[in-house]
Amino acid sequence: MKLLYLADNSDLSNWGCRATSLSLRQLLAGAGHEIIGTVTGSMIEATYPVGRLVPDGPWARFSRALNRDKVRKLPLAGAVFDALGRRNGLSHDLSDNIETLKRARAWDPATRDLFAAIDACEAVVVNGEGDLIFASPARSRLLYTLTVCEMALRAGKPLYYLNAMASECPTTGLNRETLALAADLLRRAAAFTVRDPVSLDFVRDNMPGVATLMYPDAVFGWSRLLAPAEGPVAYDRSALAPFFERGASALPAAFDRPYALLGGGSRAARDWPAAIEAYVHLIEALKVLDLPVLLAPGCSGDLFLREVSIRTGAPMIPLETPALAAGAILANARVFISGRWHPSIMAVLGGTPCVFMGSNSHKTLTIQTMLESVDPIEFTPCPTLEESRRIAARAKSLVDAGDAERARILTVTRRLGAETAGIVEAVGKLAGARIAAE
Repeated sequence: MKLLYLADNSDLSNWGCRATSLSLRQLLAGAGHEIIGTVTGSMIEATYPVGRLVPDGPWARFSRALNRDKVRKLPLAGAVFDALGRRNGLSHDLSDNIETLKRARAWDPATRDLFAAIDACEAVVVNGEGDLIFASPARSRLLYTLTVCEMALRAGKPLYYLNAMASECPTTGLNRETLALAADLLRRAAAFTVRDPVSLDFVRDNMPGVATLMYPDAVFGWSRLLAPAEGPVAYDRSALAPFFERGASALPAAFDRPYALLGGGSRAARDWPAAIEAYVHLIEALKVLDLPVLLAPGCSGDLFLREVSIRTGAPMIPLETPALAAGAILANARVFISGRWHPSIMAVLGGTPCVFMGSNSHKTLTIQTMLESVDPIEFTPCPTLEESRRIAARAKSLVDAGDAERARILTVTRRLGAETAGIVEAVGKLAGARIAAE
């Protein structure tokens, strides 16, 4: 089928977004589908201003540049901006949102391309990512995605919402207005799949009438690319080199010997000063590993690690590292400490054991269940001194377990990787039935 790919986030500075967007695209291509248009992460994360006293085009350019929280705090600035127009025209009213996007065609070429792609495609596939977190206020990303899904359904195009997570927000609770909006739309989808068992339970408990199936995250499908065919082996720097050569960049010297990785997390990223202090102490505690510790920022929110690098001397891997090269780095580490979902998946694909810190949902606890960990535990996003020592002790025990633990992880991840084929099977089966009926 000719598909419009909604939420192709490979343009974002985020290892997980790039990895899941690419891996799901590869699964769709392997099933014989053709992507004829994309809705990128930059489009989803943009604001769509609507002018009141000035035309939409000039207002949009002005608002996107200056109508920001810091500027709005200046005396009278917020009131003046609100009189001129809305900062973002997206809300829970999907019909109104569609009208906002129709207006945006006049000044935004990407939105014009979106409407053309909906007309040209045979179906829309959504890369669900972690967007179905029902937080308060509602995530603008999610409102945009639901709006485009509604546009597709009104145009008579089948909707396949795949590889999703579904969760309430651990800090703000469950936004029932957004939940109801998403549930109404997902009941009309041709297929809806989630990526973990907790999301499956959440949908069954909170979205009556929404049919869903669960398959492991598409990134597990990279097992065939990142896992050593012969099983866990002693550290070999040459295993990393091909992934850097593909990106026309040199393999950093920091990988000359076995190493440990320390990543960020979505909740740690909300409080950089606290995260910096906590991670400085954590680096000190990790000296018990007797391994160089490299910092691995999974997205721009993790760039507090720059200050951690300055204060501790720990090298930081560039955020711009290509997704597969980042995957190879993670898959070849001796241990990975992180509060992120997709980087952790890329790590375990090579057998790398992980220690997990809290995130913006259930994901860092759930992945341990999926990996059949004997003692699942989730440390706080900004660990205390005592927790830092416990994290370091857990990391050391995993490193000391050596090839036996890596072999156990590889056995599980290879099975999960094979199961990812099911993510796109629904698209093929339903497409085939529809074509046969025609």
